Amino acid sequence: MPTKEERELDDRLVQELKDGKLEAFDEIAQNYQRKIYALAFNLTRNQMDAQDVAQEVLLSIFKKIHTFQGKSAFSSWVYRITLNASYMKLRTKKKDQFVSLDDMLPSFNNSGFQQEKLLDWSDSTDSLLFSNESKEVIEKAVSQLPEKEKVVFLLRDVEGLSTERVGEILELSIPAVKSRLHRARLFLRKKLSNYFEEFDTRGAKK
Repeated sequence: MPTKEERELDDRLVQELKDGKLEAFDEIAQNYQRKIYALAFNLTRNQMDAQDVAQEVLLSIFKKIHTFQGKSAFSSWVYRITLNASYMKLRTKKKDQFVSLDDMLPSFNNSGFQQEKLLDWSDSTDSLLFSNESKEVIEKAVSQLPEKEKVVFLLRDVEGLSTERVGEILELSIPAVKSRLHRARLFLRKKLSNYFEEFDTRGAKK
């Protein structure tokens, strides 16, 4: 959640912008432009599209600031606008072919035990994150997540927001957020397991 200082700053800037002080918008744009662009890029995977979304979101903030009622954190409102703008941008393009999430999740037998052993690569991720190749593999796998799971994964694990905050932004219950995040992580774990098995057997990729 935003700190008390961040909330107070947002509240002040929002009120000043509502009062017609344009310099408040400049400060809001400076504080949020990078966050907006990062989330838009993670969803669209296209720099130009992300830049377009960022401009659209900032324009929406300027035009619709009077509709913000303060029932949630201002940053949550901004994230929500960014998600909507990113999805609108994606709808104008050819839809990607996503792998079925159910097909990628581990299977279980009648006794409830997992039938296949997946490599637990979580202990290796610190070193792997420094590899450009592994970053590309991870990004490609994330791009194949179904949208409902992908947005939860991006907000929770990439943006580092709390479960409660993600629920507020997406208007989901905490159990629903946890369920989608768990499914996303399982999907990625299985999708990436072959790559990490090869990494572990040969060491860092040359």
